[in-house]
Order: sequence, then structure tokens, then C-alpha cells
Amino acid sequence: MVPLRDVRMVAIQFSFSNREVVPAVIRQRNRETPFENVARHLRTAGERVIEPTENVYLKEFLTELEAAGFELVDAFYQCRPKGENLDRTYYMARFLFARRELAVPSAEFALVRDSIRTELQEMLHTAFWRVRAFLNPFYQNGKEVAERSLSINLEYRVPLFLPDGQLKTARRKENGKKVGDPQPLRPDFRLAVVGDTVQLLS
Repeated sequence: MVPLRDVRMVAIQFSFSNREVVPAVIRQRNRETPFENVARHLRTAGERVIEPTENVYLKEFLTELEAAGFELVDAFYQCRPKGENLDRTYYMARFLFARRELAVPSAEFALVRDSIRTELQEMLHTAFWRVRAFLNPFYQNGKEVAERSLSINLEYRVPLFLPDGQLKTARRKENGKKVGDPQPLRPDFRLAVVGDTVQLLS
């Protein structure tokens, strides 16, 4: 359970190995340099508030987050080195939400926000994810303040649909053996906003 009362910003961040999965509508930042990569890993780590959890569905999370008072204010993606091998890369896509009373999206972003929200909702509706989350320090004018930012990291996408649009199915396992008829994939958990908290529900 993660309280939202002291959270000023929420980031929903995806990691992809395939550039084609990144929504075309969001802007691209310059590729992360080796210096930026080292600096990012040297920053003070936040508090991990959700341990890595597989097979999580976030179908209603966007609507619930907005109902809790957060508004989409920015989105971008960046190509980054994967591990210590600078030749291997992955794509990070980040969607930023601010408390509505503090949300000031740029005029440029406001023009495409509805399209970007639609793309984000599609990403959350059509796959299960491995989720982990961190409460990080929040800085204003270069100084750390009492409020925090919540980073929700989504990795290892499990698509729910086949390329032809049909639902994927699988037989359930009992004692390592597949039994029964194929059924639509089911999540083990749901990430939800309940009251003023973010929770993993089973």
C-alpha cells in the first residue's frame, strides 16, 4: 500500500526491447550518453514500495489515478544502454502525471495529450506487466522538498491479444502439467488506486 497524500508526481515508465512498441505520438529525447547513464545510476535510490511482481493488470489504473487528482502533463521516450554493454540498448517510455492543482503542461503537449492518453490506455488494456515501484525524492528549484514522486516501472509485457485481434488463451497448470481446455489469460494481481493509496490487489 502506497499513500498518495505526499506524492506530487507519478511516473508510469515502460521498458521495451522493440522500438516498434513505443507509441509514435510521444516525443523522443536524445539517446542517453555514457556520462548520463553513469550519473543516473549514481543518484540516491528511492524507497522501493512495490517489489517486482509478475502478471499484473492495470486496465483501470489510469482512470483511477485521474480520479485521485492527477493529470497527464508530459510524455517522452529515450534509447538507453542496456547494462554495462553500451552496444546493447532498450527503449524507456515515461508518462508523467502531476497533481491537478499544480499541473502545467506545455502548450505543445496540450495539443497531443488526448492522443497520448489514448495510447497509454491501450498499453495498459492490452497486456499484463511485471510491476515495481519506488518513492523518490522530489526537488523544486534544485532543493529537496517534503513531497515525493512515485515511479511505477512496467517491464516484461505479456500481450493479451494475438496479431489478428483474438484473445490469447492457455491451459492452466497443476503440478507442472497443463490441464483443462484453453482459457483467456488471467492476471495474478491488479494495480489499483483505492482511496488515497496505490495497492496491488489479488
